[in-house]
Amino acid sequence: MTFDRVPLDPTTPRDPVVIARRRPDSVTFAGAAMYGAAVLGLLSSIAQIAAVAAVVAAFRSRAPGWGVDDADARAAATVIRTVLLSSGLGALVLAVLTGILGRGVLRRNEAARIGALVLVAGSLGCGLVRTSVTAFGRNIDWTVGTDTPASLTGNVAQAYSEALPGWLVGLAGGLTDLQALGYIAVAILLLAPASQEYFRTRVSPAVNPAPTESPPEQE
Repeated sequence: MTFDRVPLDPTTPRDPVVIARRRPDSVTFAGAAMYGAAVLGLLSSIAQIAAVAAVVAAFRSRAPGWGVDDADARAAATVIRTVLLSSGLGALVLAVLTGILGRGVLRRNEAARIGALVLVAGSLGCGLVRTSVTAFGRNIDWTVGTDTPASLTGNVAQAYSEALPGWLVGLAGGLTDLQALGYIAVAILLLAPASQEYFRTRVSPAVNPAPTESPPEQE
């Protein structure tokens, strides 16, 4: 069975057409909020990474006062260093990605908008981890994966809590809270109807209907 080929209108574009739209305020504010969150993330992550060596040294000096011998303190210090560095580096990567995606959002890139919404969830989770290892570090088991007796778990956590400088706890907690508010605002702004309509940049060309015969002229 064969089908007649439908002729195409040469004036109809073959590819989707870009629709010009004015950027709504919701997208502008979302991009600005992402830039702000990126700056806060950079400050928080750099401060945490820079403080790792001092925190570990302070922990090693305070551990004996809590009845933790040198071998157990050394093992716990390795865990503390690894967790703090991993958390700080993760926050640094997310901050850089936030800035890159923020630029994409302002340039009307739909992939950047979707990436930003995914990044919001990841950044909120990372912020929760960062707050846990700083402000609530005394509730963490820093002896996991070591041979330290379970009876010393609380003592190690207390020594770690004392080793944390107050400025780091306040800075990490404050900046993380501001970041969280910024990311929530970004999600709300990018999901607004005006934003979703703005990122619909293309429409598919209309399909030309098959030509129909014109009725015969009446005399």
